[in-house]
Amino acid sequence: MNQPKYIYEVFPKILYIIDRNANLSWKLDDQINFYNIMLLYDGKAEFTCNSTTIQASSGDLLFHKPGDVRKAHTYTESPMKCYAVDFLYTCPIYQDNQWKFVNAPLPFSYSQKIGDKYLFSRLIDLFSRLNRSYLSTKDVSGVNQRLIFSEILALLFRYKEGNQYNYSNSRKVDKIINYMTENYMENITLQQLAEHSRISPSYLGSIFKKVTGKSTIEYLINIRITKAKSLLRDGFTVSETSKLVGFNDIFYFSKAFKKHEGISPSQYIDL
Repeated sequence: MNQPKYIYEVFPKILYIIDRNANLSWKLDDQINFYNIMLLYDGKAEFTCNSTTIQASSGDLLFHKPGDVRKAHTYTESPMKCYAVDFLYTCPIYQDNQWKFVNAPLPFSYSQKIGDKYLFSRLIDLFSRLNRSYLSTKDVSGVNQRLIFSEILALLFRYKEGNQYNYSNSRKVDKIINYMTENYMENITLQQLAEHSRISPSYLGSIFKKVTGKSTIEYLINIRITKAKSLLRDGFTVSETSKLVGFNDIFYFSKAFKKHEGISPSQYIDL
C-alpha cells in the first residue's frame, strides 16, 4: 500500500491519554468529534463502530475518527487493558516559499492486528512513555508528547505500507544507517557493514533494500552527496569536498553528484 505523499508530515494535537485497566462497569457509548487510537495489550472487549462489531484482544489496534458512533464493553473473565489516545491533527508543508495545509487522511482501517512482535513491544514502550509524559507537569511535556506520538504514528504508517515490514529488520537497518552517517568519509564496504550489524552481507543487502528501497551503496552515496552540498555552500572546493565526503576519485564524485542533483558540483557552487 502506497501512503499519501504527505502522511509523514502530520502534526498531532493530543487531547487525552490513558493507560486503561477496564473494570466491569466500563463501557463506551458516544459519538466522537476527534481521532482515537487504542492498542490492547491484555484482556478482551467487544467494540462496535457505526455498524461494525469486533471482538478485540491483545495486539489489536483500533482507530476511530470524527463522527464515529462507538459502543464497547469488556468481559468479566478477561478485563481489557489498553492504551488510548484522543487527538486531532493537521498537515502543514512548506512549498513554493510558503506554508500550506494539505489533506492527509490517516491510512488506518477500523481494526488491525499488530502481528510483528518486535513492533508491538516497541509500541507498548512508546505508549507507556507517552502516558508518563501526559501525567507529568513539566513545561515541555506537551512537546515531548508530540515527539513520542509522532514516532508511534510513523511506525504504524510504515507497518501499513505492506506485509514486508519487519520492525526487527528496520532496527538493524537503522543501526547501519547510523554507522554510515558517522563514517561516510571512510571507505565503507558491505562486508564492514555486515560485520558491524553481525549478519551476513547477503542478508543485510536484502533487508536494507526492503526497508529503504535502496542498496547500501546507493544510500551511502546519498549521504555523501547531501554532506557535499553543505561543504560546497560553505566555500570548500570541489576537490576538497570530494575527499572530505569519501570519494577518492574527483571524476567519480562529479559524476555521482550530477546524477543525484542534475548539475555538476561546480555549477552548484555558482547557484
